[in-house]
Formats: sequence, C-alpha cells, structure tokens
Amino acid sequence: MSGGGLWNSLVKKVDACTVEVNFKGKEAKSDTILIEDAYDETKGTFALYDAEETVKGTVTLKPAKKISHQGIKIELIGIIAITNDREEKHEFTSQCHKHEPDGGELKVDKDIDFEFDCPKQFESYRGLNARVSYYIKVTVVKGLKNILHKQELWVHKPDHTKQKAADNSGKSAYFKEKDFSKGVSMEVGVDDTLHIEFRYDKKLFHLYERVLGQVSFKVVKLDLQAGEVSIVKREYIGVGENQFFESETLQKYEIMDGTPIADEVVPIRIFLNSVPRLTPTYEMVHNLFSVKYYINLVLITGDNKRYFKQQEIIMYRKPGQL
Repeated sequence: MSGGGLWNSLVKKVDACTVEVNFKGKEAKSDTILIEDAYDETKGTFALYDAEETVKGTVTLKPAKKISHQGIKIELIGIIAITNDREEKHEFTSQCHKHEPDGGELKVDKDIDFEFDCPKQFESYRGLNARVSYYIKVTVVKGLKNILHKQELWVHKPDHTKQKAADNSGKSAYFKEKDFSKGVSMEVGVDDTLHIEFRYDKKLFHLYERVLGQVSFKVVKLDLQAGEVSIVKREYIGVGENQFFESETLQKYEIMDGTPIADEVVPIRIFLNSVPRLTPTYEMVHNLFSVKYYINLVLITGDNKRYFKQQEIIMYRKPGQL
C-alpha cells in the first residue's frame, strides 16, 4: 500500500481499467499496520480501523478505453475462512452501495465516494486454520466478465469490559513487591519425590503487559536438569464432538539449568509485547473458532522425562494497542 496527500491508496489494473481504493484519513503511518502472516509467509500493510470506526473513502475508476457497464457496486464485506480438509468461507457482515444501476459508460476517470457503518464485530485475524478478513469490494458489472477488485483493511476491537475489570482489580506500582499468595497457582507433584509450586500474579493481561511469577521447589528428589516456561496458543476449530485444536508455542523461556535445591525460588518475568503472533483471547467467533492462551511449565529430568503443567490466561486489547 502506498500513501499520499490526504489519502492512502492501492492501485490495480483490471481489464484495461485502473481501480484505486482510497481510505480517507489513513495517510499517516500510525493509521496503518504491517501484518506478517507467518503461516502463509506473506506480509502487507493495511489501513487500520477501530471496530466502531466508520470506513470512508473514494473509489477511482480510470478506464484505458470506453467501457460499457450495467452498474457499479461498492461493498464492505467481512469473511471468516476456515481451513480443514478444504477451505470454507462464511460471510458475517456486509453493506453495499449501488451506483448507476441502469448502466452507463466509463469514458473518463470517475470518483465514487463510499461510507460504511455496518457492524465489525470481530477482529481481523490470521491463524493456523482460521482467518478473519474485511474487504472493500468493487464490482463493475459487465455483460460477459465483471471488473472485480478487492482491497483488504484491518480491524482491531479493544475490549473495554476487560479493561474496566482489570482497572477495578487494583493498580500496583511497577517495582512494587508482589504478593503471589493472592495470584494464580499451579502445582506439580510426583509422589514424594517432587513438589513444586508455580505462582503468577493474575490471569487477565493486556497485550503489552508483563507476567510476574515465581517457581518454588518444595521437594526435589528427582534429577531435574532443565525447566521451561512457555506461552502456548491454542486455536480451536468447530464446536462439540467435531471440534479439534492445534497448539503453537509462541515463546519459550528457560527458568533453570541444573538440579535445584529444596526451598529454592526462581523468579519469572515475561514481557508479553515481545511474544510474536499474540492476539486477544477469542471466544467462539461466529460459532466457528476460538483462540486461547496458556502458560505452560515443563520440567525435564536427566533421563529426558518431562513433567507438564498448564494454566489458561486471558488476553485482551487495550485501546491504542497494535
């Protein structure tokens, strides 16, 4: 995408007609977002919108020769694509403006303004098996072959409800000592040979926050050689008996190297804004998919036995967070 003046635009030539989609007020770098899709190994820059924001702009048609048409449609559409054995697409929102429905001719450049205020209830998303996309779709209706062009835009939806809940839970200074007894606890025990406790300060986090915690080794009679804490993303597809999920470790942190001693305490600090591909938690998007996040604790013995413990954390987006 390239920007200039008061508009950002993308230009594409289709059937001897150049189509420009210009998003009004999206000329600044802060009004766009670079998305790197690690799953498709693609990247692109898109105009960025808040879910409550009206989408405004202009479509410019530049015919290289006279074009007879039977009407022009400009649409904002939202589509969820689910990939399993095959790709299934589900349209969940749309709004359409029709121009010159009785037909006409394109002889010179033509500007058509658009403004869409239809609901954008889900965030744009790129995942392992699910995608949420919003497009401006331009259709010049012709007798044999329509002129079609789609330009994607990106939508964020800050969660004001979770933000309020986090604010009401109480604020603490950045360097204030944490009382982990009031946080979330996970315990790992193996008979009387291993007992550890992993505590972290809370369960609800915004995307730029940090996770503070500690691992306490109560009983250690196993030959522990390594320990890891990781942030795991789990994408659920479908509902009920047909539901399946895939897990992805987004980032891994080594917390110990060598056998700890009893009563040893290892501090944990995870800065979430450094975790790649982190999104808010999504609960059953259009009854098609969900995205959840977990803190995963792994302990590894000298003979490579692994002991796991996992706990869900809830992620949300604050206003202004990319």
